[in-house]
Amino acid sequence: MNIGIIGLGLIGGSISLGLRKSNFGDKFIGTDSNQVNALHAVQLGIVDEIIPLQDLILQSSVIILSIPVDGIEKILPNILNKITNNTVILDTGSTKYDICNRVFSHPKRSRFVATHPIAGIENSGAISAHSDLFYKKNCIICDSELSDPDAISISEKIFSVMKMRMIYITSKEHDLYIAYISHLPHVVSFALARTVLKQFQNEEEKKVFNNMMGSGLASTTRLAKSNPETWLPIFISNRKNLIQAIDIYINHLEIFRDLLKNKKFHKIDQFLKNANDIKDKKYV
Repeated sequence: MNIGIIGLGLIGGSISLGLRKSNFGDKFIGTDSNQVNALHAVQLGIVDEIIPLQDLILQSSVIILSIPVDGIEKILPNILNKITNNTVILDTGSTKYDICNRVFSHPKRSRFVATHPIAGIENSGAISAHSDLFYKKNCIICDSELSDPDAISISEKIFSVMKMRMIYITSKEHDLYIAYISHLPHVVSFALARTVLKQFQNEEEKKVFNNMMGSGLASTTRLAKSNPETWLPIFISNRKNLIQAIDIYINHLEIFRDLLKNKKFHKIDQFLKNANDIKDKKYV
């Protein structure tokens, strides 16, 4: 079985390494718009060779689309036009509804499986990929009833060999939940990073700031190091859900600010205790 990977960054590269570690697949071929990244992918053993996109489509039994979501939405219909009836296409995009809607009426829609393996770090590129990135993480499979049973089965095998847990929901549900689970935390991290960078700009302030910075700021701004080329298309694609999430988050910030202003410290104590309930949730 030839595995073709379009986009050899953190996610695509880690999937390839994870599958190779589990001896799933015979040959791994790839393509990437960044030639330096493509070279790294070969050097690191992520793929056996880099070939043109059109050749990859024809030579692959399974095609994994791991590029920014706007790119997936753009090229997926063309790929579906050219595959055989036995080829399986997966995508790894962080939004699902627009992608699924784009190919809803395509004659070969059933050969596509909309997936979102939820894992990642702030670093990007093939050099950041590693085989255990997805170990015991969740993989969302969306609108599974629109995919052929054999396509779903192959997709499940791919993520199962990497020890992922499968969750099945609609693409619309996915985008709503992921706005709060992933997209809002990234917005918060970007905004917090901008806040401190704008506040302390001269060299003396930067020196004091750097000497004082602890793990709290480091952990909450970690996501702000993420690649804008990946995240801007995600924010655009999930705009409506994300705006809703941001509005609710701003409301909680305003509540906290007003409690401080009015010296209602006992209510702040309750605010904090209510927030502590997050530690009892399974997803933490």
